[in-house]
Amino acid sequence: MYEIFIEFLDQIFWEGYASQLAAENPQEFQNAYKDFYDNYNA
Repeated sequence: MYEIFIEFLDQIFWEGYASQLAAENPQEFQNAYKDFYDNYNA
């Protein structure tokens, strides 16, 4: 699921966005991942 989230962010914004967000704002990255996981986990 984590890999799908990374790919999802990179497709919406730009290649490398997920890595940049994780490095610059880890709390926001974790919040976004939690929201993604909660909403799309089947």
